[in-house]
Amino acid sequence: MLKYMWLYLKRRPGRILVFIFVVALGVSMSLVISSIFLSFGETRSRISKINESWITVQYLSESGRDESIDSSLIEVFQDVFGLSDAIPVDIAYLGYNLFGSARANFPVYGIKQTEISRMLRESNAYISEGAVFAPGTNEIIVSDSFLRAAGVDLGNVYEEISEMSSVGLYEVVASLEGSSVFGLGPSGISRGKGSFGFLVFAEDGFLIAVENELRSRIIGEELSVSISGPVSSRETLKRQYASYYLGVFLTNLFVALVFIIALTMLNSVSIRERRKEYAILAAIGHSPGSLKVRLFLESVYQGIAGWILGLLAGGAVLSLFEDRFFTPNGLYIGDSTISSICTLFIPFTTIVLSQILIGRHLRRDLVGLLKSSEERVGLLKNRFRNVGLPWLQFPLRSDGYRSLFVNIIAFAVLVTVFGSLLSSLTDTVRDSGRLFDRCSYIQNSELEDLRLPEEISSRSTAVLPADLLYSDVKLMFGTTKLFIPVVSTEHSRFLSVFDEDPVAGTLYVSRSLFDLIVNGSVRGLDYSSVEVLTNLESLAGVLVEDRTESEGLLVLYDDRNLAGEIRRFASEVGQLEVVDRRTFELKIRAETQFLELISSIIIYLQFFVVTIIGVVTVTRVTLARRSEISIRNILGQRRDEIGLLFFGELSLVLFTGAATGYLLATACWHIFRFAFLQGLYISSIVVPGTLFRISVMTFVVLLAGVLTARCLISKQDPISIIER
Repeated sequence: MLKYMWLYLKRRPGRILVFIFVVALGVSMSLVISSIFLSFGETRSRISKINESWITVQYLSESGRDESIDSSLIEVFQDVFGLSDAIPVDIAYLGYNLFGSARANFPVYGIKQTEISRMLRESNAYISEGAVFAPGTNEIIVSDSFLRAAGVDLGNVYEEISEMSSVGLYEVVASLEGSSVFGLGPSGISRGKGSFGFLVFAEDGFLIAVENELRSRIIGEELSVSISGPVSSRETLKRQYASYYLGVFLTNLFVALVFIIALTMLNSVSIRERRKEYAILAAIGHSPGSLKVRLFLESVYQGIAGWILGLLAGGAVLSLFEDRFFTPNGLYIGDSTISSICTLFIPFTTIVLSQILIGRHLRRDLVGLLKSSEERVGLLKNRFRNVGLPWLQFPLRSDGYRSLFVNIIAFAVLVTVFGSLLSSLTDTVRDSGRLFDRCSYIQNSELEDLRLPEEISSRSTAVLPADLLYSDVKLMFGTTKLFIPVVSTEHSRFLSVFDEDPVAGTLYVSRSLFDLIVNGSVRGLDYSSVEVLTNLESLAGVLVEDRTESEGLLVLYDDRNLAGEIRRFASEVGQLEVVDRRTFELKIRAETQFLELISSIIIYLQFFVVTIIGVVTVTRVTLARRSEISIRNILGQRRDEIGLLFFGELSLVLFTGAATGYLLATACWHIFRFAFLQGLYISSIVVPGTLFRISVMTFVVLLAGVLTARCLISKQDPISIIER
């Protein structure tokens, strides 16, 4: 058997190597994508791991620390054996961005400066850059990975907008390095409402025992507090990883489907071309069963070789991704053992499908195999025998380009669908913030106490007392917030969008926002009447009232750099919220980051598959037409002319398939929008980026095919053969 495989490899090295390469590519891609999912679980584990350094006992309060709960907890602490110390803290929770796929809340502990060294020692962390926070401020020290995930540098202001976290502005003054994700800040970091409690430290080896003892004692005291420690941390990790393992399985299933289609087509081509070989083996005494076993072992050897090569390549790619993708985005790469095992699905399924194809061919008798080896039945048969353009006869009358045609359609459909999905998400978020491109809103409950610095007010065109309305707008997945400023009739004249004096109680909106309001997609707005204003674009609106009880300031400016200075000033004075262009940039990143990553991986994955199939198809078609190429050379046609013929055929197949896929996906997308996405705002009908990506990648496949054809044509030229 091994001798037979060696002879087959010597005779058809390209076919076997291509098969092994495609299997390896699928395995490596599956390993990389699965590791992305597991990195989310690993990052969450780093957040939960801080509870293995100490025990957090906390409770919720809207009015600061509760003295009765504190005194009861202190009494419990005094009676717990193994407990070494407990320090009071208040906790603010910030949202860790898991590359736009989700957010995981991590704690920022409000402590005294004298406790910083102890906290760092217990958590095996250290301050890698920056300075210690000042008491009575909103300055924080946070993990360096969080800063990378949030896209915030030292000295910048971080805005927390998640409802499940401590909403507000925080100035980052230092970064932490360590195995856990957490933050430190001054006492009062929770702004008087939120989480309060104690950090409990235990003697060496007693942390789990202390946690269990605290749970039993606090349950007996019937106190409304929660306890987080090593035991609860491990239970949380098990639940979290279960969902990510499901993501790994679904990822492998999807990648396997993409590659199995390509591998099945390659196998089908190989089996059809080897029908004479099967017939000869049957003629010399091999039974169908022995042929199946021989070909099964052949598929197994190729599949195992591809799987091993894919694991090695995937490991190398993961090492590169760790430096170029995971670390810059604040993600930690996890254990890839589970991902590696799941990749076995690709070679296993390919081997099974190969056996099905082989069994179908071997069911024929010897005469049937010999007859089928001479069949030349095209997709459109002989219907175009008398077609006027000779160079079109082969693609129209033969099935030689069928696999390439089908895959280029699938590729164009994928690019178009994912481009439309991204457009539906980003357009709504981006267009809902057009009004804030040149203005910033600062929320403040006590307006008389807020005074803008001279360097800000002198560079702004107007500073208006204003309020802000919130409403939810539907997205493809979930909702996003729409912000509408509320100004008085007296101050509305400073807004350039009004050509005439506005009417009090009227909501002035753009045409797109008006349509959403009519469809019921935007709710929660209180107004007397609504009017479309031609000067407003995208999803913009302004509510004009006779008088407003303003809770903030609307700062208008022409210099966009002023937005950063306003944000920094608002952080220093402890304002709760700032809405400006940066707010919507963060929203776009949070909504689309993960989908853009996955779609790019899938698109480029399919692109590689199409390129490989293009090269294989051109090779097969060229070798099948060796006689035709030789005759054309003998009749006087130059290699350039024959190459032009192949260029025309490939161009016809590729661009017709790409256009078919794009038009098909676009038509289906519009039907889907009309049937299921009523009330969603999607501004782009034809996405230029989608058309550009399809065109460029189709041209790359065409170029690879033409170069392959030219190389093979030169080998079939009789003159070149004689010269060699």
